[in-house]
Amino acid sequence: MANMEYYGHALENVLSITHLISLFYFRSPSNFNFAGETHDFWEFIYIDKGQMLITAGSQQYQLRAGELAFHCPGEFHAVQACSREKANFMVCAFASESACMTFFTHKILLLDAAARACLQAALREVDGSLLPSETPPLAFPGAAFGAGQLIRTSLEQMLIRLYRQSHAVKIQQRALSTAPPGSSRVLAERIQSFIEDHVQDRLTLAEIAAAMGCSVAQVKKAYKTATGASVIDQLIELKISEARRMVAEGELNFTQIASRLGYDNPHYFSRLFRRRQEMTMTEYARSVLADAP
Repeated sequence: MANMEYYGHALENVLSITHLISLFYFRSPSNFNFAGETHDFWEFIYIDKGQMLITAGSQQYQLRAGELAFHCPGEFHAVQACSREKANFMVCAFASESACMTFFTHKILLLDAAARACLQAALREVDGSLLPSETPPLAFPGAAFGAGQLIRTSLEQMLIRLYRQSHAVKIQQRALSTAPPGSSRVLAERIQSFIEDHVQDRLTLAEIAAAMGCSVAQVKKAYKTATGASVIDQLIELKISEARRMVAEGELNFTQIASRLGYDNPHYFSRLFRRRQEMTMTEYARSVLADAP
């Protein structure tokens, strides 16, 4: 048999993380307020439940459940509770010199199931919390073999998957502004507050409009203009977020959760949850984020 020559494929390293500064999951109180900081490395915040008010440079915007946003090196950033609402969120700070990281500047991205699984895998390796340290070197006390490498590759995979996404929102599209009374922004904020307060109720557009003292058409137009989303779509997202909280608490079964959120048909709600969350309620109950401290 003749000798054959074999040639390997060069594997391009398009994105790499050189150092991990922090990675932690936090349940914030309703009065949470982090005054802000600036540093020379990247940071992202992922909202697992509720929503937070984010400051990035001179802009403020709301970050919602299931969304992740980046702060680039040198950018002032702060975070606080939104409408005195409790929230669960994750923060990761890391160093990267990869040129493609500029793609994430001022971007808000929605995590799909694959990207979320990468984030869960990284969180699992630090056992839920790795806080920043002022005394180098940063170590992983009691970490399993290869923990650092698994964290790095998991986060790099998540970033690559997010880079491939075509759907991203610029923070300018979410920026809060001082709007005159009666404007779309003010009405949209009133609608948002109302549906958040009544997330467990069966709400129709007519009921929301009646509560706002305007027509259904005005409600739909104002909310769409200010947020880019439909009122009903946002209400469903809030119900899914509330369902995730209930699943994590483990006090109700799935039928009871559906009923608590205003759905008579638990199978319909289960399908809705799976379509929105890209995992079943059972799979979510077993996921890392559902059990995170």
